[in-house]
Amino acid sequence: MQVRSSRETLQTPTQLDTRFGAVAGLYVATLVSPALLFVAMQWLNLDSELVVLGLLGAVGMTLTAAVAWQVTCWGGLVAWFNSPWVAFLVTSVGILPMFAYAFQAFVYIAITVADLQAESTASFVGFIGFFLGFVACCLGSVLVPMARTRLVNATVDASEVDTEWTAGWPRQDRFKLVIGALVIVGVSYALAFWQLGLQGVTMAGATGTIPMVGIHSLASERTYRVTPEGLEQRREARWVESRQLRLWSQFDGFSVTDRAIILHRQLPHFDIRCSRRDLIDDDQDVIAALETHLDRRDS
Repeated sequence: MQVRSSRETLQTPTQLDTRFGAVAGLYVATLVSPALLFVAMQWLNLDSELVVLGLLGAVGMTLTAAVAWQVTCWGGLVAWFNSPWVAFLVTSVGILPMFAYAFQAFVYIAITVADLQAESTASFVGFIGFFLGFVACCLGSVLVPMARTRLVNATVDASEVDTEWTAGWPRQDRFKLVIGALVIVGVSYALAFWQLGLQGVTMAGATGTIPMVGIHSLASERTYRVTPEGLEQRREARWVESRQLRLWSQFDGFSVTDRAIILHRQLPHFDIRCSRRDLIDDDQDVIAALETHLDRRDS
């Protein structure tokens, strides 16, 4: 496959804004603070939940401020988030503390429901760690699109955009993708139950939601723009706008079927599919724009 575009570099901003730094700081603080609390609890022999909460607030604010200050001075950081593996890690790493603190969180909830006095604050810290692990997953899912949007803003010149269109996956392809994901999740649950019983199913429940959320995001409607550097994808959510730029060198050409325009990528990446029904009368303009950068397979 021959790529016809010669501009294959991503530009990063010199500095990042305070909002991005604050989210990055909170993300790091939610992951690190519980572990530091465990160390402080053992070292200082803490036995008061109020003292633990106060220490958590002090440690969290200090970490947030320090990381935010460092991040805002490091504009090149956003280039890392364009990697799907880094994006997956940032979004899902919060599951690890959820697993690590799950037992202690369960003990604390059981003690609270039974109105008993806990023997130590370890279960309370475990409950905090479990909850903050979930918060870290949520912050990671916000941090990734924020970083990618800032990378696209620094790279793409709006005046050089060739063609723009909005489309999602064809309905048939979306149905096949959902069925495949359900089969994989179902098999994972069955294996977890076989090896670990109901506890394994509970643990798998947290990870099983990740592929389903990813599948929904992958097949949902997006706005695409053809730029000299690559194909820009934009998806607007309620709280954050997600923009990502895929360089032309990341594609292996494209093809056109009765239902879709398909931009091919090497495994393990999914192809990008645009339903021709969503394009209405603009599909020929889209095909012509893509042909200036990629080889058409079915021609």
